[in-house]
Amino acid sequence: MLKLAVARLRELYSGDLDRMIHGGVIALLSVDHIELDGPNPLLYQPMSGAVRGDLQGVVNRALGRLVNRQRLRLEEVETDVIAGLLKELFSNTHVHARTDLNGAFYRRSARGILFALRPVDTPHDSHAGGLKVLREYYASIADASARPRVEFLEISVFDSGPGLAARALGKPVEQAMPINQEYDLVRGCFLKNFTTQSDPSHGLGLPRVVQALKACGGFMRLRTGRLSLCKWFPPRTQNVQFSPDDTRFIDAGGDDEIKSYAPVTGASFSILIPMGLGS
Repeated sequence: MLKLAVARLRELYSGDLDRMIHGGVIALLSVDHIELDGPNPLLYQPMSGAVRGDLQGVVNRALGRLVNRQRLRLEEVETDVIAGLLKELFSNTHVHARTDLNGAFYRRSARGILFALRPVDTPHDSHAGGLKVLREYYASIADASARPRVEFLEISVFDSGPGLAARALGKPVEQAMPINQEYDLVRGCFLKNFTTQSDPSHGLGLPRVVQALKACGGFMRLRTGRLSLCKWFPPRTQNVQFSPDDTRFIDAGGDDEIKSYAPVTGASFSILIPMGLGS
């Protein structure tokens, strides 16, 4: 399996996005410590391994390939906002997901980004996968859209780190911990100036993610630890300033109470952004 993974990574690291597209999907992966020819040139500086500062270029190239296939207009897409959101999420995995809770590098760790286009037609119940909160989000988009079909950009960012709550707590989350306490730990990661790093410049990444999501009228589902949380914002929100209320997440099941799910390793952010609603 390791040989297969290395062969696949070499194909991905070629930098040729056209070769990476499979059915309208582009995957950018990093499996740390098996990169024989150096870091992924699309995600890292080849020499230092630092997260690239020009992810705007990566986003534009990826969107350009996908949008051209669907004959959409790239100018309708807030590429600056999307690039900023993507950089914050992936930089967060670079800082928090490559080491264990003691600060030691994992022998193997995986992180990645997935781009895809998802068309949603009205009526939209069949696209919601049984999730009440997603159905409500689609309804808000349908009310604001001038088109019966809305193309969504799906961005998923995942990692195999210790998870948000464990990282905030500094130790593994015990099964005996009340689920609301785990929720409070995760929500705290999205509040301004919260950080597990000693550097005071850290602590603004996840609030910026929420603010970018708000500006786009986007939807986010977060799976980490025993939690499956959602947050969405209506399109064309006038005031996009960050507010602590923006971090009040909803259980993915649509219930008023936060529920406990089977525990997972790491974290997975799945984001939907409408690609132009027409006039």
